Formats: sequence, structure tokens, C-alpha cells
Amino acid sequence: MKLPIVIEDLAPGGEGVGRHGDRTVFVPFTAPGDRVLAEVPAGEGTAHGTLVEVEAAGGTRVAPPCRHFGVRDGPDTECGGCEWLHVAYPRQLETKARTLAEALRRIGRLEPGSYSMRPIVASPSPLRYRARAKFHLDRASARLVFFRRRSHEPVRLAECHLLLPGLDVLRAAVGPALVAARLPAREVALEWSEHEGRGAAWLLLPEVGPAARARAADLLAAVAGLAGVVLQAEGGPPVVVGDPVLRQARVPGRPGAGLQRSRPDVFQQANRGANAVLVETALGLLAPDGLDVLELHCGAGNFTGPLAARARSVSAVEVQGPALDLARADLGGGPVRFFAGDALKLALAFAREPGGPGRFGAALLDPPREGAKGIGAALRDLAVPRVVYVSCDPATFARDLRACGEAGYRVDTVVPVDMFPQTRHVEAVALLVSEK
Repeated sequence: MKLPIVIEDLAPGGEGVGRHGDRTVFVPFTAPGDRVLAEVPAGEGTAHGTLVEVEAAGGTRVAPPCRHFGVRDGPDTECGGCEWLHVAYPRQLETKARTLAEALRRIGRLEPGSYSMRPIVASPSPLRYRARAKFHLDRASARLVFFRRRSHEPVRLAECHLLLPGLDVLRAAVGPALVAARLPAREVALEWSEHEGRGAAWLLLPEVGPAARARAADLLAAVAGLAGVVLQAEGGPPVVVGDPVLRQARVPGRPGAGLQRSRPDVFQQANRGANAVLVETALGLLAPDGLDVLELHCGAGNFTGPLAARARSVSAVEVQGPALDLARADLGGGPVRFFAGDALKLALAFAREPGGPGRFGAALLDPPREGAKGIGAALRDLAVPRVVYVSCDPATFARDLRACGEAGYRVDTVVPVDMFPQTRHVEAVALLVSEK
């Protein structure tokens, strides 16, 4: 049934939220202040509706620049790549900061006022910020596509306003070239280096053999600006064709601040501009100058390089693989020593060594989305006085901060950072101080 609803807020899941009588209704592609007509399932309790019409736009609504965004006629709309392209950027930031604070209160049991919550750090660019993205190949249209929201229906992209211009051009060229090369990619990840003016691709294939490698070489010959390809079958090792290792400026536009090796099959932050701010924020809180620092989940060395420029030494931990290979190639020797293995297990092992407790003056960790469960006890056993925790997931972040509190650490400062404008996602940085 069609119901009139006034949208009151943005939900953590990205939808607008309003009420009809006693029912809470979530409606995608709506903004706070909108008066809308929505198709809502009959019944009682919370409901997820479908936007039919915006009858009156609220003060936070802006015109989305992308033809694929929102509910419109035609098959190539309702793209799942963005959620908030229609919401004014200040309101996006406000909602993200509030979502993080609520997760800390509800899951972390950290009440507002018990720690310093700094203002959210905005992305330097709210549009055209992504240096990498993952796509699907739609063979029928010979295009790289995103899926429609909550479906597997392809949105045949003509443009994407989140991608750097160079990456958007590469996206448009790679789709038809993959079909012409007869490479049946199940997933495609592309990365672009503004510093080098070239890109690289990762292809998930049914199998990787001599034929796939030959076809990948044809792909490289056909696409200007594509320097290399990483081929991989499900569960198989990566196979390199060409030169997929890119060099990214650690601070966009400032190569003098350092370069970092990257590869499209290895995790890197997609928003290079916001990443530079994230690194600056984390190191500002950690104050690693002259200290021996333990870095857990170092990846390809996103924080390791800047840490090495300021710390007396860095012990960087990452599981063995391409990320660690890239970090070693960039930063091996000097004040950095790399350790291959599980972060938690190695932290506990360091604590058991003679002189282990008190060995490190500070620690920094940047775990994957699942967080760093159990790290509180390891940090306590190491007797690290200051810790900075970087997270991309408010729920696991709050869970782990609570555990660190139980292990004797006080959450001193939290800083939200917006790495993904136009989406609900928010990054966070916390400084923890030992109370012992």
C-alpha cells in the first residue's frame, strides 16, 4: 500500500527513516526532511518501503549528478554503488559521526563524555575520489557493471562519479576488451595511479592456465593505460601478467612525501586523499617520535612508511603474502623489521620473550573488518603504554575497545574519518592509554 511519510533521519544502513503512525519505515533514496510517497508492505512493526515519489524535497536533499542513481525509469538505475548521492555532504558527515558514537555507547559501553570525540574529518573530495573499485563483467553489454541495490541485476555503467577520472576511463575500456579477449572474469578489480598515469587489474577466473595468460597479454595490448593484470582462480595463487605493481603517492600531488607500491589484489584504501588524512590523524594521536613501535596488520605498509620516518624502530606484522612482499620492497631495512604471521599470536609471543613487556613504547593496529578480537590481553601483556586502533567497522571497533578497557586501557580520544563519501561507511581512529 502507498503511504505518505516524512523522512526524519538517515539510518545506519543508509536508508532514510520516518514513521507512519506507530510504524517505523525505512525508505531508500530519501533524505531528512523529504515528504515522500512510499510503497509499504501491509502489517505491523518496522517496515522497509520502496520510494514511489518525492512529493516535497527536504532541506538536506541535493540533486545527484549521476544518471544511474535513484529510482528512475529504465534498467540502469538504482545503482548499488552509492547510497547518499542525494544527501548534502555536511548531513552525511553528521550522520556518520552519530552512528559511530552510538556504536561505542551501545556495543562498547562508552558513554559520551567519557572520552574525547573529535569532529569528523571530511574527505578532501566528496566525489571522484576512488583510485580503485571492484566490478562485475556483464558479457551481454560488454561492460563492467555494478549491481542494482539488493539484487544481481547489472547497472550498465556509462559513468561513475565516485571514480577518479582516469579510473573511470579505464573502466569503460576494460569491459569490451575483456569480452574481445574471451576472458570470462567473474569479478574485476581495477586500480589507477594518478602519480604514474596508469592502471592495473585483478581478474577472478574459473581457471588460470596458459590460455588465460595469453589472453591477458592480448588484453594489455588492447587497453591503453593498463600496465598489468593479476589472474586468480578461486582459492588459487595469483598469476602476474605484465607489471601490475603501481606506485601511489602517499599524499596525492606530493610525491616528495613518499611513494608506496600497490597492486589491485592487495588491500589499499581506495580514497588516497582521505587516506593521507587518516595516516596523519593516527600518527598525530600516537606521537611515535623516538619510540620503538609495534605495528599489527601492517598490510602493504600504509602506516609503516610514515611511522618509520618518525619512530626509532618499527616492528611490523602481517601474514605472509603479496601485501607483505610489497611492504618489504618499499621499506625493508632501516628502522623497519617485518614479521610474517598472525598478528595476535605474534603479539602474545613478543610478550613472552625476555624483556617483552615494556619493549614497545607505542603500538598501532589497523585490522580488517572483522577486527582484532583478543588484542586487549596481548597489549596488556606487552605493557604498551599508548595504542592507536584504526577501524573500518564501528561494531567490531566498539567491541574491541570495550575489551581493551577490560584489559586496563582507557579510551582517550576517538576521531571519525570519512573515507567513503556518498555511502554510510565511516572509518575511526582511537587513542588508548594504559592506566597501569
